[in-house]
Amino acid sequence: MTGTRPPAVGGRRRAEGQFYLPELPRLLPYAYHPKAAQIEFRSNGWVRRFLADCFADEQELLKYLRQRNGLYGSLTVPTADEARALNVVDFYQFVTVIDDLAMDPTALGASRRRLGEEFARILEDFSAGAEPDPDFPYGCAACDLWRRIGPGLSPRQADRFGAALKTFLDGTAGEFPLRRAGVVPDYASYMTWRPHSFGFDFMTLLTEYAIGVDMSPFVDEPSLRELHAHGVRQLILVNDLLSWRTEHSRQDTVNALRVLCQHEGLTLQQTVNRVCRLVEYHERSYLAARAAVCRGPLGTRADVRTYLDGLDRLIGGSQEFEYLTPRYFGDGYVWDGATSGWISLAAPVARLSEGRQR
Repeated sequence: MTGTRPPAVGGRRRAEGQFYLPELPRLLPYAYHPKAAQIEFRSNGWVRRFLADCFADEQELLKYLRQRNGLYGSLTVPTADEARALNVVDFYQFVTVIDDLAMDPTALGASRRRLGEEFARILEDFSAGAEPDPDFPYGCAACDLWRRIGPGLSPRQADRFGAALKTFLDGTAGEFPLRRAGVVPDYASYMTWRPHSFGFDFMTLLTEYAIGVDMSPFVDEPSLRELHAHGVRQLILVNDLLSWRTEHSRQDTVNALRVLCQHEGLTLQQTVNRVCRLVEYHERSYLAARAAVCRGPLGTRADVRTYLDGLDRLIGGSQEFEYLTPRYFGDGYVWDGATSGWISLAAPVARLSEGRQR
């Protein structure tokens, strides 16, 4: 892989308070939905309407909204019609709020028991005909999302959707004791269970929903399972690289960089370089698996090829979002288009810099 060695700076090794992010391959397409700006604004209004009470105060809500999370869905389903794109964007905002507050000891993350109880209520409310408790904002949001998304799913997709949300919530709850105890899993274990808490099952299902196809008959086909295995690993590893600054600051143990530093005795820069190579490996393996699907029996189906295009944009769009969001670089960060450079772990607001940061 080219560009994994950081440039020399004064002939000295870089302090561990900064690391150099190499240029990643970016072999997959990405695009913004034509109405991305309008959808983001409308989705921010939905967050305020349904989820404002989940935040400690107005300032925390505004900080969340400044992270541009309302752009994520538009980058992952850029060809969807506007109504479905908005539904997808709102759903991603919903699970992002849950993910954030599950790590907050003053909110959902106060205890494993509370987390489990709240997640059970969310699952109950995320079903047809459920009557939300007006004092439970997660449930009200879940009911609204199901009312909008449910009619666009086939019966099999609806079943998969419920199972996917349960997998995500169970996976998130399962990470709770690891984080509390400071346990750092080994890499093989991490990559076995991390896809569950990452939400990959509902990400692929929302892709189907957005582009109007149903992959339910084919999801267990070995060729698609191979494709998905590499796709989710690319997503996880890119996220771990670009979110490291934030996760390092809160001493999070659920990150591939922490895993490799701990278990393989690598320096931070060595770990970053290693993860970049893994990103490239899984991205190229994804493309090889995609080509194999296209050559096989499934490749003759127009719906499968449409799905493959959607999956490409899910992966490529996710990476684009992670470069641009202040979520990982600090409140006040404004992306300048850079996709490689030095990143400070200590600066209140970081950026991808060509030279060392002070």
